[in-house]
Amino acid sequence: MVFSNTTTLAGIIQTIERLTDVGQTTISGNATNLAETTATINRINHRVWHNIFMATGNWQYDDGNQTDLPYATTDIVSGTASYALPDDALTVQRVEAKDSNGLWTVLTPIAKELVGQALDEFMKTNGPLMYYRLFNGVIELYPASNYASTAGLKVYFDRDSFDFVVGDTTRTPGFASPYHEIIPIKASIEWLKVKQPQSPTLPILIQDDLKLEKSMKDFYGKRFKDLKPKITRAYQSFR
Repeated sequence: MVFSNTTTLAGIIQTIERLTDVGQTTISGNATNLAETTATINRINHRVWHNIFMATGNWQYDDGNQTDLPYATTDIVSGTASYALPDDALTVQRVEAKDSNGLWTVLTPIAKELVGQALDEFMKTNGPLMYYRLFNGVIELYPASNYASTAGLKVYFDRDSFDFVVGDTTRTPGFASPYHEIIPIKASIEWLKVKQPQSPTLPILIQDDLKLEKSMKDFYGKRFKDLKPKITRAYQSFR
C-alpha cells in the first residue's frame, strides 16, 4: 500500500479518509492535516516495528525502505578501548573484530557484574580483542587492542523503522505487504477515539486491528523460527 494516491484512492492517506469518513482530500488536500496525519503514521509505524521485533526475537527484520544493511564498521585504534555506537543502532546483536592477521573473530559480550575485579584492572594490558561491553552509547573493548586496523570493528544492530515525509506518494511501509492496512486502521482508530468516540465504526476497526496484529505477529514469529539468537539490548540514547 503506497503512502498516497489521489487517483486510485488506495493509498494509506486515502484509506484513512475513507475509514474516518472525513471526505476525500480532507487530509491529502490540506497541508496541516497531511502533516499531522504523517506524524501519526510514523508513530504507528514505529509501534508496528516494535511488535515485529518482539515477535521475531532476532535481528533478521529490517525496514524494506532502508538502502543499506544494518551494520557499521569503524577503525580499530591501537590502545583505544572505547568506541561510539552508530546513531541509529537500537539493539546490538553481534560485534566482530579483525585481528592483526586480517582475520575476523566474534567478540563475546560481558556484563560488569560478571567481571570479578575492578573494571579498571580487568584485562588492562593491550592485546587481541576478546570481549565487549555496552555502556551509555559506547562499546568498550577488552582488552584494548595492541594493533590498529582500518574498518576493523564491525557492529551488527537493529534500527528503527523508516519515516514517511509529507510529500511521499509511492513509498510503502517496510514490512510485509499483506499487513500494510494495519497502519491506516490504527491511525483511524486514534482519530475516531478523539473526534468521534461514539462512532459505530470504531469497535469494528478495533477488532480488525486485533486480528491483523495477531496475524502479523504469527507470520513474523514463524518466519524466522529456526534462528532466534539471544539479543543484547542497548537502551541508551546513542551519542
